[in-house]
Amino acid sequence: MEDLKLNLSKNEFSTGRKTLLWIVGSLFLFGGLWDLYMKLVKHDGTVQVGLTVALFGISAFIFFIAILASGRKRKHFFNVNNESISYRFGLLFPRQRSHKWSDIKEVLMIYRQRKAILVLDNGKKEVLNLNWIQRTNSKIILKHIYYASRIRGLQVKKIK
Repeated sequence: MEDLKLNLSKNEFSTGRKTLLWIVGSLFLFGGLWDLYMKLVKHDGTVQVGLTVALFGISAFIFFIAILASGRKRKHFFNVNNESISYRFGLLFPRQRSHKWSDIKEVLMIYRQRKAILVLDNGKKEVLNLNWIQRTNSKIILKHIYYASRIRGLQVKKIK
């Protein structure tokens, strides 16, 4: 079976989506600031404090997502070859991991989810959560792991 080499760094948010996130976040922030201005400076009694807090909370959440999307994801990859499975991906603090085929005892594929569990010889389980990768890439990775493990004679189970 041929080697699978995916560069996951190039699959990021487009510039338009990043810009849209920053604009929507700033609109919610300015809405919260406007409510504060109406409440504190103009002494408008119709403005509720809960609405202002909600607007600031929504803007903080959107800004958090925009920061994650705007951050440069460097060196994210997924490789499956004859010797090992090696990968590096994640949202906040990705770590590079590598598992040799000789160290893997069985592979558990989860039904209707983009997850796989690698059961290692020492009893540890490594969960490959591919939900944060594009759907097409995650399906290719799971299919490649499935067929590569079948070729190597590993036990593959599909669980619910």
